[in-house]
Amino acid sequence: MYHYRKGQKKDLTHIIELSILWQKEDITVGYENVAWTPEKLEKKLNDYFYIVELQGVVIGYAFGEIRCGNAEPVIPQADGYLEIHEVYIHPEHRSKGVGKELVRCLIEKASEHQIERTLVGSSNRKWKDTASFYEELGFHMWYIQMYK
Repeated sequence: MYHYRKGQKKDLTHIIELSILWQKEDITVGYENVAWTPEKLEKKLNDYFYIVELQGVVIGYAFGEIRCGNAEPVIPQADGYLEIHEVYIHPEHRSKGVGKELVRCLIEKASEHQIERTLVGSSNRKWKDTASFYEELGFHMWYIQMYK
């Protein structure tokens, strides 16, 4: 059974291992050069950093932060919102609702702090799958950005 909880300092090594696996998958444009260190990742630990574990093993994580402004016209300048930065699930545990539940954990935590809006961006090479994932959670497309 999957267990969802706030991330802790003791989880950082496992999260770094997952982020290395993410890099090796080469599914996210620009992620191949990102290397988390325990010190950098520890700075991300907050109320909006959750992990999921199975039998005591961390198999996924998601984190974000509360922001204000810079999201007009979809979020009014004065409104705070949760910006989700990373969501990653070990490949063996995908398509089981684990990632969606992690995102719900972040959104519920934001709601406890009277934050009702959420923003997410992605540079996933499988962007159609990513868009579908978030649409199933009630997200709407704001814009797309492409390169050649």
